[in-house]
Parts: sequence; structure tokens; C-alpha cells
Amino acid sequence: MKVAICARVVCSCALVLLAAPAAFAQQAAEAPGRGVKQVAYTARQGGGPQTINLLSQGEVDVDEAPSYADPLPAEPGAIPEATAPWQEIDTDAGCDTCDTCNADCGGACGSRSCMGGLWYGSIDYLLFRPRVSQAVVEVRRQESTDSSTSPSTTYLDDHVVAWPFKYNSAFRVSAGYRLLDCGGDFQVSYWRLTNDTTFVDGPANPSTNNPLLVGQLENNPGAGESLNAWTGITANIIDADFAKCISMGGPCSPCDTCFCPRWDLRFFAGARAADISRYNDNAVIDVDGDESSVGNINARFVGAGPRVGIQGRRYFGQCGLWSVYAKGAQGLLIGDYKETRTLSVPSETGTTPNQVTNEFNTFSRMIPVSDIEIGGTWQAAPYTFISVGYFFQCWWDLGYGEQIQGTNFGALDSSNILGFDGLFVRGEMLF
Repeated sequence: MKVAICARVVCSCALVLLAAPAAFAQQAAEAPGRGVKQVAYTARQGGGPQTINLLSQGEVDVDEAPSYADPLPAEPGAIPEATAPWQEIDTDAGCDTCDTCNADCGGACGSRSCMGGLWYGSIDYLLFRPRVSQAVVEVRRQESTDSSTSPSTTYLDDHVVAWPFKYNSAFRVSAGYRLLDCGGDFQVSYWRLTNDTTFVDGPANPSTNNPLLVGQLENNPGAGESLNAWTGITANIIDADFAKCISMGGPCSPCDTCFCPRWDLRFFAGARAADISRYNDNAVIDVDGDESSVGNINARFVGAGPRVGIQGRRYFGQCGLWSVYAKGAQGLLIGDYKETRTLSVPSETGTTPNQVTNEFNTFSRMIPVSDIEIGGTWQAAPYTFISVGYFFQCWWDLGYGEQIQGTNFGALDSSNILGFDGLFVRGEMLF
């Protein structure tokens, strides 16, 4: 009895399986006018936008399109990934997929600041000038008398003269590698900043203070003599940073490039090493045009330390080919500051000895450093960028420490900051 029942069940299942293909074929033949819609789906997998176009797999019946609970089946042996709900894109809008839009943008979105697996390099032309909080070349005293009053009034005016630095050319180069899947990037940069200037004043007339010229190291010209001075600053700076990028905005809609965010933020941390040196020299030139005394000041800071920063960028246009950004960083360098001051007075007659006075100073210093950079970028090609902007750089406790004595109210002691600022033009390529 049981054997007979089992045999009937097996036969029924076999008949159903044999009849199913014919039934489906008949159902398709009876509905020739049934509409077939081309559908593309977009999913966010692994934290990034991915586009899956079902057009390449043939026409898909609307009723058979995957639902929120029915994602595309994984390949055999594949490890399933966490997926967000599928979003349908209306292909009638004119773009099949975001990949098509990226092609319309010249592949621009494939080389954004957060795209990984790429080497990159850049070179900057800098037009900058130093700004030293207290870089004094001389003090010029002028005496005048007002005889219109009784008794008359005598004025002693001291003018503190700063070094007349002008804008000068310099450069900065950078190279780095961006990790895959927005994993961050490593970057190394090198700055080379140099600037110098000269100054001439005289002849002096110290007996009447018209004028009295007071130079550094008490190198003061006498009657009929002049003061010549020259100075220069050289900065060699190396930065090594690791940065992480966070993209925001830029939804995946028809013809809106999926990989083009509206904003991105880059947080970076690393180290800075610097070698900053300067010289301040002057000479008293006598009435015959010869040097009667020479002063030399040489100072150098060498140090290194950590630094952190952040950069925000805003993109414009459908493809984000134009953008503006602002960047700020703060560092703290520990190193040695060495300074030498020398005054040489040659023998006037050849029989008296030459006189050389030296002073040597060595200090251990912790130097705060601030950087600000603002600019705009144009993506000229898929892997080529051009940026223009302005930068500011501030070094504490390096803004010259020498003071000129003998002025009306004594030495002036203001803030001690060495700053650099200027324009930059950058070319960057990814490869």
C-alpha cells in the first residue's frame, strides 16, 4: 500500500517538471505585446558607489527585476557583501550609467583627490617675500630746531629702518602615492625659499646729528662716511605626511557623476624638518671708498617635529572640474639655534693691531610653525591639475633677536616672528 502511494507521488512530480517549460513558452507566446523595460541598478557596496547595468545581460522583464529583498545573485563561490537597497535609474534621462557620465566628463571623476592606487607629483612656482617682525638695518637720527618759538625747540627724531625685502622667486615640489579604496595617501614635499636685499645710507654727520647713523653691532659711520648693509634668508623645508580623505555629497542621479563629490576633507598628520639660516652684514665705507669696519651676523636654526592639518575643498559643475580649497597646518619643531656676531676693525695705520670682537650663542628652542593656504584648482585633463592661490607661513622665535642700542628710548623689543607669504602656481599630474 505504502509503496503504491510513493510511486504515485513520484510520477506526479515528474509530469509537473516535464510540463513546466512548455507552459512558460505558451505564456510568453500569448502576451506578445507585453512591455519590456531596460533597467539599470545602482548599489553601494563596500562603502563606495557601484553601478550594475543589466542591459548587458539582455532585456529584463519589469516583473522579474530584482526587488529590495532580491539582489542580483552572487557568482558561485563568492563571499556575499553587505548591500544597501538597490536604486533604480531611469535610463530614459539620457545616461545609461554613471560610467557613461564619467566618459562624458573626460574620465574626470576617476582621478579625484580621493581616488586611490595612483602615484602623483607636483611642482609649485612661488613668488614670495619674507616678513620679519623686527629686522632692523639701522637707526637714523635727525636733529632739527624750531626757532619760531621762544625759547627755540630742538627735535631729535629716530627712524628705525627695516630691511627692504621684495618679492622673489622660489619653488616647492611634492610626490606621493594614494592607496586603494580611499585608504589615504603618503606625500613628501620640499620647499626652497631664498631672498636677499641690500641697503645704503650716508654720508653721516654724527656731530650735528644730520644724520647720525647707528648700525648693527655698533658699527656706526663717522663724518663723511656711509653705511652699506646686505642680508639674506634661506629656508629648506621638508614635510612628510599621511592623509585621509572623506568625500561628501554628489548623489548618483542621471548624468550626475557618481564619483564626483561636492566636498571633500583631507586630514593629515606627519613631520616637518627645517634648516633656516640668515646673514646680516654691514660695513662702514670711509671717504676714500674703503671699508673701515665690518660687522657680520650669522644665525641658523635646524630642527624637526610633528605637524597636523586639515584641508577642505568645494567642487563646482556637474563633473567637478573646478574647485576651491583652504588648507591649514600647525607644527612644533625642536632644534638648535646658533648665532655668531663679529665686528672687525682693521688697523688704521698698519702699526696698530687689527681688532676682532666675537660673540657666540647657542640655544635650544621649540619653534611653533603655522601654515595657511587658499586657492583654486582646474582639472585640465583626467590626470592633470592646475592650481593658483596664496600661502602664509609663520615661524615663531626666528624673527631676528639683535637690537640696536643708543636710540632715544633704548632697544625696541617687539614680537619675534619670521613669516613668508606669496603667490603660488602649481601643476600636478597623476599616473
